[in-house]
Amino acid sequence: MKLLNLLIFCILLIAISCKTQPIKKTGIIPQPNEVNYQDGTFTIAEKTTIVIENSKQSLLIASKLNAFLAKNFDLNLKTKTEPQTNAIQLLVAKKETEKEGYQLDITKTGIVITGNSYQGLFYGLQTLKQMLTPKTLITKPTLNFVNIKDAPEFGWRGMMLDVSRHFLTKDSVKKVIDILAMHKMNKFHWHLVDGIGWRIQIDKYPELTKKGAWRKVKENSTPWENFETTYKDSQGEVYGGFYTKDDIKEIVAYAAERYIDVIPEIEMPGHSEAALQCYPEFSCDGLGTSGVYCAGNDKSFEFLQNIISEIAPLFPYEYVHIGGDEVGKDSWLSCEKCKKRMNDENLHDGEELQSYFVTRMEKFVHAQGKKLIGWDEILEGGLPERATVMSWRGFEGGIEAANAGHDVVMSPGFPLYFDHNQGKSEYEPPSWGGYNNLLSVYNFYPVPDDITADKKHHILGAQANLWTEQIKTLSHIEYMMLPRIAALSEALWTSPSQKNEQDFIKRIDIHFDRLKELNYNFAGSAVSPDYEVTYNKTSKEFVLELKNELGIYDLKYTLNGIAPTASAETYSKPIRFSAPIELYAQAFRKDEPIGFPLKKMFSTGFSEKCKVTYTNPYNESYNGGGDQALFNNKFANARGDDPNWQGLPKKDFEVTIDLGESNKLSYIGLNFFQHIDATSVMLPTEVTIAVSEDGTTYKTVFNEALISIKSRAPIIKRIEAKFTSQNVSFVKITAKNRGELPEWHIRKGDAWVFIDEISMK
Repeated sequence: MKLLNLLIFCILLIAISCKTQPIKKTGIIPQPNEVNYQDGTFTIAEKTTIVIENSKQSLLIASKLNAFLAKNFDLNLKTKTEPQTNAIQLLVAKKETEKEGYQLDITKTGIVITGNSYQGLFYGLQTLKQMLTPKTLITKPTLNFVNIKDAPEFGWRGMMLDVSRHFLTKDSVKKVIDILAMHKMNKFHWHLVDGIGWRIQIDKYPELTKKGAWRKVKENSTPWENFETTYKDSQGEVYGGFYTKDDIKEIVAYAAERYIDVIPEIEMPGHSEAALQCYPEFSCDGLGTSGVYCAGNDKSFEFLQNIISEIAPLFPYEYVHIGGDEVGKDSWLSCEKCKKRMNDENLHDGEELQSYFVTRMEKFVHAQGKKLIGWDEILEGGLPERATVMSWRGFEGGIEAANAGHDVVMSPGFPLYFDHNQGKSEYEPPSWGGYNNLLSVYNFYPVPDDITADKKHHILGAQANLWTEQIKTLSHIEYMMLPRIAALSEALWTSPSQKNEQDFIKRIDIHFDRLKELNYNFAGSAVSPDYEVTYNKTSKEFVLELKNELGIYDLKYTLNGIAPTASAETYSKPIRFSAPIELYAQAFRKDEPIGFPLKKMFSTGFSEKCKVTYTNPYNESYNGGGDQALFNNKFANARGDDPNWQGLPKKDFEVTIDLGESNKLSYIGLNFFQHIDATSVMLPTEVTIAVSEDGTTYKTVFNEALISIKSRAPIIKRIEAKFTSQNVSFVKITAKNRGELPEWHIRKGDAWVFIDEISMK
């Protein structure tokens, strides 16, 4: 009997413990700066009320909460202004400091979110919504008791979106803003103007949108090559779009409801082809060909000031961005008006003339009650006293500006250019070079040690930049943002002392379900499998290791080239092989594939024994790893800067491979590369593969003339020779280089051939 009573007591104890212990904690991103959980839970039910102060802002925030509860839990709560128990209270303390901060308390009487401002209250709501999602974990609105005290580390937490290269509809822009808001980002830098598209209505200069917002689409040309403005109803294919002033007001109001400032960018003095093709009288040559406003013409400044005058009232925030980057100064230096300006103002070079230009515009922007911000090139020649710098060419410009007493927003290309690849797979969608992976964003910190202690406050924060040369759709934009914007949000919101990479990885796993439930197209790049192959000289075996960036999820694989299923072998230890294998690996999350697969054929037995003789030597700057690079089981990606490519200019790639012994072979394959948009590397015009047993008599097993592909996108062309199994001791491979780049190429000069790994079996 005593034993039975003890058993019952234990069961009751376990039941009480389970009831009072906190439920599984969901992953809040960004991580709050102070979180204290207690025993006990509170459940939001139909009789729970929402209590607010009687204000428009509070009512709007309450309506967003109610809409969320209705959608996720089929609850429709009443909103009251008198104190209640069993309530969600939305309060505003209206503190002068840490205005974005909030406190969230959950006790037996309900939930209290107290914002230091309405903005802080909104952020508290974002935290609450994350605590109630995803549905895969939260099936009913029960929350454990908790006290959260939170405020951001940095005041500028943003992202720039370029809509000049590729236009984004008004509704799509709103969806981008939604993504920023759920991650507590507060700045939306809107790149409305660039060389190939003017996207904002200006009443005084109607041609800017009648013509400057539209471009001719030219076959086999990028949008910026031979760029030509046109009219929407012109003959031929036309691309473009623009926002009316009503569109702008609607988007700015939409962002304001989510406490996001919209910063417009109007490029000057360079990157202005679209505007100057509409109004060429403001260029140095009167033709608008240079894309640079004439700095010696007072009418240029009048034109830009009139534009700023119309734009300023549309954006009720501090800043106007004037670009200022990559200004070609040749037209200035040969322009009589500009030379006169330099003489009159005692300016010595193009950089000082640019400083004059920026300083003059800064004075006007300041007179409109705004602050001027520009890319770090505005430092050249001298920075206007009140200007703010956005440092994109690394940290150096930001360091210089901050130490000189100027405010700075850090946005270095590494790791904050979100148009760059976030994974190494050849299946990644088009991007603009580079490689900015998820954890490099997470570990970013915007205040370098080189800034003196008394100047560190000048670092306002940071932002990601999403240029759209290669990005044409909202779905692709979402892919490039997510989950990297989650990593950046924590890098800028959470105190470094509270950040924890491994904990973030656990929370991003939960966050994936949130993103999936919201139908966002997020990248699985950080969990796609990667590999490393080494050779064990003692055992005469190759050793293949699989991994992914985050070190989570099962990596399933096969060695016969067949796509793995959820029931396939799970990688748990290095794979040893002494015969060729066709690896097909895939990450699986909840028994479903995530990210891109890894498909490679790995050869064996050649790296030590074979000797490669080159008829024409490879270029040392593109050596791929040296004479054994073609047999090191390292495959190059679709980027010209991948170190595994082996390349040579103008001359043919021609190698003879002595395998060191006779091998039964029936397959030889290798890859060639082309990327017209960014390199002089082109596919060969013809490829021949021949085999021999004695090194004297060769039999051709593959010969193919390759047609020219004029696509501007990166291409990896796989060449495969499949033949009757036979003894082979020598292989000869020839790839004909076209020598000179063709007329239709965007460059002139020598053509290059790039080759990577040779696979045999």
